[in-house]
Amino acid sequence: MSLASMIKKTHLLRPNALPNSYSLAIVCISSYLQSIPESLLLNAKTIFILQYKADCPTAVTLSTPNNAQHTIPVLPFDKLRDEIEFDILFFHPEFSTMWLGASAQHLRGLGIESYYIWMPTPHNRGICTTHDSTYYPSNKTALDNVFDRLADEVSRRIFASRIRALTTGNIGYIELSEYPQYFHPLVQPSLGDIVIDGGVSENINQQAGFIKAVGDTGKIYGFEPDPIGFEKARESLKKHDAKGIFQLIPSGLWHKRDTLHFDLAGDGTHVSHQGSPDSCPCEVISVDEFVDALSLKKVDLIKLDVEGAEVNVIKGAIKTITRFKPKLAISLYHAPKDLYYIPRLLLELDPQYKIYIGHHHACLYETILYARRH
Repeated sequence: MSLASMIKKTHLLRPNALPNSYSLAIVCISSYLQSIPESLLLNAKTIFILQYKADCPTAVTLSTPNNAQHTIPVLPFDKLRDEIEFDILFFHPEFSTMWLGASAQHLRGLGIESYYIWMPTPHNRGICTTHDSTYYPSNKTALDNVFDRLADEVSRRIFASRIRALTTGNIGYIELSEYPQYFHPLVQPSLGDIVIDGGVSENINQQAGFIKAVGDTGKIYGFEPDPIGFEKARESLKKHDAKGIFQLIPSGLWHKRDTLHFDLAGDGTHVSHQGSPDSCPCEVISVDEFVDALSLKKVDLIKLDVEGAEVNVIKGAIKTITRFKPKLAISLYHAPKDLYYIPRLLLELDPQYKIYIGHHHACLYETILYARRH
């Protein structure tokens, strides 16, 4: 099947719309229970609460247009596990990428892939809702070439779904991967691995998983240029790394050793191309120079989430990739061209790499290229 055909066949998994349903269940967090509009409640059979608390009401009662009483049970979210008769609607009265992701994660945990969303989702708000109707026709040859080189059907579906989301502006098309981020079934850190981890930040969920995966015989070199994020990550890592498996380095990755200015934005800290007055000078180094300086005998995995600097970092890791042929996990979502340019760059370095695509958020964040030589 061609990429164009697969784009057309992509399913709308999370429509931002009202269901025409006789059996509707609303999912929300407890703090927004009182914000659900009556137009939704009149059609609801049950409300399921994420982060259910003991003081949550057990029911919501309202008057119907014919003056009857409509009582809706309020239950903990996990009670939805054994139900199959409901159309599900996730309700959140303000835009939140965090809760878009959380709703997808929790509902998937119950086996629910397709549901409705009531959330005001803006178009063209950064990379989370970007809409470019010309994206596929403008880049057709490059995208088709990557699609033809993807290693499995799942990767091709996710690739197509992301393009449809981008071209329509409807993030409900995006298909989510069934495995945790950076733990693709065939591309993940393993016992004894030496890992280059580009982009740590203060949230170390994946890093804690890396530490466990590589074990006592492995080593992880993590790079974080943001001095605030570095200190927070260092404190958090102490809880997970009693044996010093993870070495956190106060530097960014780039294609050469340099001092660059970064806009400090927590998880989104990135190189400042505009020379912002609030930017901070940070040291950067290439993967190749770092590997040579430590005389590393192997590199088993390179993970990059470096807020748009991925191409530069790959160019500074050519020697390491060519020599050690490591597994790769690289973000593809920071610039629209990354979706086709980065896979093409890696295949030019080594055509023997098998390329997989995963996606790990209910918006355009967290599209990851996974690659390995078989």
